[in-house]
Amino acid sequence: MSAALPFAQDGSFKVKTLCRRYEGRVVIVTGASRGLGRVIARRVAEEGASVVITDLDGAAARRTAGLLEKETGSHFQWAEGDLSEAGVAEQVVAKAAAAFGRVDTLINNAAALIRMPLVDFTEELMQQAVRGNVWTLLRCCKAVLPQMIAQKYGRIVNIGGEAWRTGTPHHTLLGGIGKGGMVGLTATLAGETAREGITVNCVSPAAMAAAGDGDPAATPSVRDPAWNPPAVLAGLAKMAMPATFIGRAAHLTEVAAAVAFFGSPEASYVTGQHLGVSGGLVMI
Repeated sequence: MSAALPFAQDGSFKVKTLCRRYEGRVVIVTGASRGLGRVIARRVAEEGASVVITDLDGAAARRTAGLLEKETGSHFQWAEGDLSEAGVAEQVVAKAAAAFGRVDTLINNAAALIRMPLVDFTEELMQQAVRGNVWTLLRCCKAVLPQMIAQKYGRIVNIGGEAWRTGTPHHTLLGGIGKGGMVGLTATLAGETAREGITVNCVSPAAMAAAGDGDPAATPSVRDPAWNPPAVLAGLAKMAMPATFIGRAAHLTEVAAAVAFFGSPEASYVTGQHLGVSGGLVMI
């Protein structure tokens, strides 16, 4: 969910990068040409990572990779493709390994952000939601595991959302099936891979300030506007802020800071966990 709140977008709550935990590490961030994915990619690059960003919009991915490489001094690669399709995630992992020699962290940020009442979903939209939120997640995790198992080290960080815990309306496919299923996968995959030196964790944001990704000239999203009817978005924005104890939307860097911990070597003894970075929307 995003919310257009000026006091969360003016930089007052921007988190500074003060550490270098990713020196010599290689990170793949999916859905990273804009928004939270872009900010996560920048954060890990500021900490020293070499980064591969992926997106359905190849032109946007290429542009973002070039900008972030100049801004951070870290090495970037980009990849275009639909990660829900067989073989695409493997191609991304192969590109990362060829360019940088290894893959240390996968951050599953890509999603099909389709929000509307379940009765309004067409068959096509339901299929798109499942492909974008379930198959993309599964294929990316499966693709990166051989590399991580071989090197006996890996970090997988899934970007969830709080709608599955709060029963937020109009999130049946995105929150209930997509992010709710993601939390289950986080726990079971963590159990499956713990003895391989791999940790798997999930970070769930709630309302985020949409204009906080730092892009000096943001390009329009290619997302289908029919995915989020205006009436649905207006209703969600009204219900978001009174429910958070902190009382504002998150700056994107606040979410990225939590993701950066889970994706770093420091998270060696934390696995199968779900962390709500949501201003107290849900506690414990």
